Formats: sequence, C-alpha cells, structure tokens
Amino acid sequence: MKKHALALLVCAGMFPAVLTAQEEDPLYENIMFYHSFDGSLQPDQSRGSDKVRNGNLVKGNFSFIEGIKGKAVFCAAKNDSLYFDIKDNLDYSKPGTVSTWILPKAWVVQTKDTPNQGKTKWKQTYSCGIINTAYSPKGYVVLQRMTSHVPGGKDILWFGFPCFQEIKKSNVSKTCDFQLGKWYHIVQTWDGLNFTVYVNGEELLKTAVPHKITGDYLAKYFPINISKGMAVDEYTIYDKQLSAEEVKALYQRLSAGK
Repeated sequence: MKKHALALLVCAGMFPAVLTAQEEDPLYENIMFYHSFDGSLQPDQSRGSDKVRNGNLVKGNFSFIEGIKGKAVFCAAKNDSLYFDIKDNLDYSKPGTVSTWILPKAWVVQTKDTPNQGKTKWKQTYSCGIINTAYSPKGYVVLQRMTSHVPGGKDILWFGFPCFQEIKKSNVSKTCDFQLGKWYHIVQTWDGLNFTVYVNGEELLKTAVPHKITGDYLAKYFPINISKGMAVDEYTIYDKQLSAEEVKALYQRLSAGK
C-alpha cells in the first residue's frame, strides 16, 4: 500500500523519481570496477578487492573539487596514485574498456624556458599516466599524456607496451590539444588483441598486439594516477569492449551541461 501511494505521488510530481543504477547507466551490469571519487578515496564498486594498496597512503596529498559528476579527486602539490588489485577488477586478456575523465587544471606545461633534455636541442618532456598498469619487468600497459619536444608544440597522447619483448611495433601516438580548465573523456577499449583510444567520444588511436596480455605478464596492481595539477573523475572498468556508439553515448551523457 505504501509503495502504491508513493508511486502515485511520484507520478503527480510531488516527489522526484529516483533512477535505479541500471536506469542511470545502461552498462551497469558490465562494470567490474568503479570509482566516483565523490568525497572518498574508496572505490564505489569492485568485483575484486576494493582495498587501496598504497603502502604509504598520504591522504593529505588528495583533495576533492567539483567533478564531471559530483566530486573529483585532485592533487595540487605533487604527483600521486591510488593502487588497486588487477585480479577480478581488470583483465586485458578478455574484451574490456576503461573510461575516465581528466581535468588538466594546472598541470606542468612546456614553455620556452623549459631546459633542454641533456645536451640536445630538444626540450625536456613532461608526462603523466592516464590509464595504465603498474610497472612490471615483463611488461606493462601505458596510456599517457606527454609534452612535445618542441617548445609551444601540442601535447601528445602516447599509448604503448613497455618491457614486452614480443610487442615492439604496437606503440602509437598522436598530438592532442589539451587545454587547461577543460574536462576530457578518455576511453581505452580492447578485444584482447586490438586496442582503440577515444578522446571526447572520437577515435584518436588504434593499434594491435601479437598476443593477448595475460596476468602472467602484468604486475598485481593498477594505479589511478592523479598527477600534480590534474583532477580525475568517474574511473570505470567494464567487462566488454564498448562500441564507438557506446563510447560516444557515454561521453554525451556525462558531458551534458559541462
């Protein structure tokens, strides 16, 4: 009787309708790991362990600011990361997707005064990881933003597989004009062998590897990197390779009004 009465009140507009998780995110059933950063360093959802694996977690390095949805995590003074178990939370050997939002609020940029890299004419580069696994001598996966070697040049989005002996020609990169104060939706999808990277709903990078990347190669953990001057929000791992249409819909749904 109470449920029926409440339904009538909702229909009458006296109480706002509350969306279920499935209605809010049509991909809810595919989520392996989700971190909203809505005022907490603890993830909201995980199929594996949700424990933060940092050996020395300094909570004072992190703060929370307005995000793409609710709050976002921000590091003002130094680079930092939150480490989580790969087991049952991230699997590169099966189809999957990592989706995250980043805000370059005050990250390090290259200027004419940036010192040269060694005794060369090339300027020192700065980089920050966006989607990656922890370092392993057998191999790790890295999607990162890098500054140009040339002063005033555009940033580069670099995607590669360092330390893999059998993966030598799969690294790819492309310029990406990141602007301070603007949110960017970064998505990495894969089917086990083929990888695609999207920025704000549009395909930017594509590559393939000769064999599947199993847990035998990777470290036990993956970091969520929060570089100095950068905010991160809505870090989500799915157990399916999202299509281009699904990636665009995900971007449009959360970017509305931002």
